[in-house]
Amino acid sequence: MSQFDDALLVLLLRDIYGPLVATVVDTLLKEGRLTLPLLARYSSLPSSAIQRALIPLIQLRFVLYWVPDDRPDSSPYYVAAPDRIYAALVRAGSFVSYVEDRFPDLPAAPTVVKNLLLYGHIRASDYLAAAADADQARDALTALLKCKLLTTLSRAEFSPDEDRYRAVFKQKLALIPRKTTVSETKREQAAEADAQQEWIKVMSVHDFPNDGLVLSDKKTKKSSSSKKRSRDYALSSSSSTADNMVVDESAILTLNHDKFVVLMRSQVLAALARRRIGSVTAAVYEQALECMEPKLFRCRNSTTATPVVTGLEILKHLDPHLDLGSSIAAPRRKRSSSKSSKSSKRTSSSVDSESESESDSGSGSSDSERSRKRRRRSRSRSSSHRKKRRKTAASSSSSSSGSESDDGSGDGDGSEDDKVKSSRFEHLGMHLALLCHNPALPFLKKLSSRGGGEYTIDFEVLMGAIQALEYDQLIARKQGAVACRLLRIIRSKGRIDEKQIAQIALLPVKDIRAHLTALHECGSLDLQEVPKGTDRAPSRTYYLWFHKPASAYALMTQQIVRTMTRCYARVVEERKKRPGIMSKLAREDVKRDEEGMLTAAEKEEVKRLRAAEEKMLAQISRLDRLVVIFRDCI
Repeated sequence: MSQFDDALLVLLLRDIYGPLVATVVDTLLKEGRLTLPLLARYSSLPSSAIQRALIPLIQLRFVLYWVPDDRPDSSPYYVAAPDRIYAALVRAGSFVSYVEDRFPDLPAAPTVVKNLLLYGHIRASDYLAAAADADQARDALTALLKCKLLTTLSRAEFSPDEDRYRAVFKQKLALIPRKTTVSETKREQAAEADAQQEWIKVMSVHDFPNDGLVLSDKKTKKSSSSKKRSRDYALSSSSSTADNMVVDESAILTLNHDKFVVLMRSQVLAALARRRIGSVTAAVYEQALECMEPKLFRCRNSTTATPVVTGLEILKHLDPHLDLGSSIAAPRRKRSSSKSSKSSKRTSSSVDSESESESDSGSGSSDSERSRKRRRRSRSRSSSHRKKRRKTAASSSSSSSGSESDDGSGDGDGSEDDKVKSSRFEHLGMHLALLCHNPALPFLKKLSSRGGGEYTIDFEVLMGAIQALEYDQLIARKQGAVACRLLRIIRSKGRIDEKQIAQIALLPVKDIRAHLTALHECGSLDLQEVPKGTDRAPSRTYYLWFHKPASAYALMTQQIVRTMTRCYARVVEERKKRPGIMSKLAREDVKRDEEGMLTAAEKEEVKRLRAAEEKMLAQISRLDRLVVIFRDCI
């Protein structure tokens, strides 16, 4: 993370947890991993105060620790975890609101998320014992574990991933014996490959469907937790068994931040589909994403392949009240050929052939003869169209009378249901085709036609296109439409000089030079010098403009985080302007009865303060959406 991320995290920690915690984390972010004596030296704080601050930080996993395996009695190293701090402090409201929307029938589910944001991790038995309604709390924990919004926590996860991976690598390296015929480099490469395979298993240990769950049978509860979990993993493929699962009371639970990022990415994709295609197609796409969610565990460093969803599966879980046919134009169906249509086709074809032969043979015919032939041909075509319309009207009237008789007898209900299902499935296929046949934004990718069509999502390609789209919109707001147009030209052409850009953009060179310089200053473009000779004279040098997406997106993310820091600093400043009302709001009696303890003037002041806070926090939430797109989704 950059210095702007560190400034935002320190500002949030100072406002929520106090200056002591903020100073400790700030020192770790600036200096890297430190032992307790070094941390006390760099922070200028006493060791006892640092130890008091490290207790809640380790409990929340804002700070991780590591003890070397070869020196178990040595002082541990402490490392800050900025990603976890950012997710827990900036996205706390998004986590709670998402759980409220997903589980409206479980009022205890948002409370569970709030408590986990406050305490970091909990033991399920302790939480159930302290809950006001143990049954509702158990149902909420079970539902959150099934959706992977909660996950189990082990002691090893309080250590940094880099140190854990290094320990796995050392173990694999020790298992490979040294040989004179094998170089040390090849030995390390073999150990690296084995360590990567082992690390994939370590990272996917919580991806089992029944992680943290046990069977609700009383006999099962009496067995040991290890036996329960091994048996649950073996029964994970059984849907009936999964319905009988409840939370394992001996498990230690925490929030699964990776899963929440997956859900935030799904919201971004569904919102974009709604904006680009339509609300009904976006609802279909949202259902497709929801069908994929059980097999999507994280956005970055995924250990599993992208799941596949079928059209029948989407139709099965789709809202039955969603009207799929009203929002899309169905193609015209080919009518069955009848005698009249065949005769009309033969008549028109014979007239056409006669006219063509006459026109070929009668090169010296007069204009009056040609006009008579045209009139004759038009009359024959109009008569054939009239015959078609009469035939269609007769068939429709007979079919309507037949349907009325069927409705009267009550024998056509099954056929009508089949027709509705087939038409609904046909309309669903049209919406899925819209999502697939979009070269600029490939929302879906069709693999085969089995099961009503098998679909998947290439998240890397799709998120790359969304990143480019969002980046172009930001550049258009900051630099203007001309600069955005030039950026798109350079992105599509690669390395290109000013003259070529001017020819493609149909603008003079002197007009585009200022825009290119502005794009270069904000990090959107880079310049490469290609000299014609060894003297590197400016007059004999090509200057090629090009766009590097990774570095440009990283710089844009830093600017977004800096804006978030300023927004929250404004919130802190607004509170400092009102020290009297803030000190009164901090009192316990005022918190219990705010309406009765505050005067009318104080209520008005609190209203203005909270309105300003709401505006700034809403802006921070909007900016965090861009951080998800540019940094966390790929």
